[in-house]
Amino acid sequence: MGPWSPLERKSAALMLIAVALWMTDFLHHIPAPMIGLGVGLLAVVPVVGVLDTKDVRSINFLPIFFVSAAVSLSNVLVQTKALDVITGALFHWMEPHVTGTWVSTMVLYWSAFVYHILIGNEIAMLSTSLPILMTYAREHGINPLALGMIWTFGAGPKVFIYESAVLVVGYSYGYFTNKDMLKIGAILSIVTAFILLLLVPLYWPLIGIDR
Repeated sequence: MGPWSPLERKSAALMLIAVALWMTDFLHHIPAPMIGLGVGLLAVVPVVGVLDTKDVRSINFLPIFFVSAAVSLSNVLVQTKALDVITGALFHWMEPHVTGTWVSTMVLYWSAFVYHILIGNEIAMLSTSLPILMTYAREHGINPLALGMIWTFGAGPKVFIYESAVLVVGYSYGYFTNKDMLKIGAILSIVTAFILLLLVPLYWPLIGIDR
């Protein structure tokens, strides 16, 4: 492929700066988004950067705004205290149904699945619900590892575009539609549920993960 061009060297240097700053955030405490914005701005600075005005104009910013809006939905719920209401109602409904292994697996999995639809952002969904789930497991003498793993499995399947920033970016290229996502996501969600029904009661106890 030949030697690197000056633009390729600059791009590699900017990426290394960003990665190095992300890896050492415990030292400088600069938020990860600010590092990304800073490196992005460096990329358009004359001489130092790798992009010119023509390149910037050709960028489709709508997926970026869409991802930001989807991720920010969970912050809106937190600030308005609506998240406390949703979480409280969900766990109040779920509590009496967490009994046997088979029933508990399906209740936890599908509850997490629905909760993920409401919250949208997977990280926010897990960070706001797992502490409550761990408290419930401790108070009722249930293995928190088993409950946490089932709950995390429920956060994996997705049926709507806004549930994942990766899906939003992929959707922006126009190779699949919302209907395609809904169809494939629903199938994979059901397949994951059946896999869990085999793993939780049959395989997990063999490796020491039991309720």
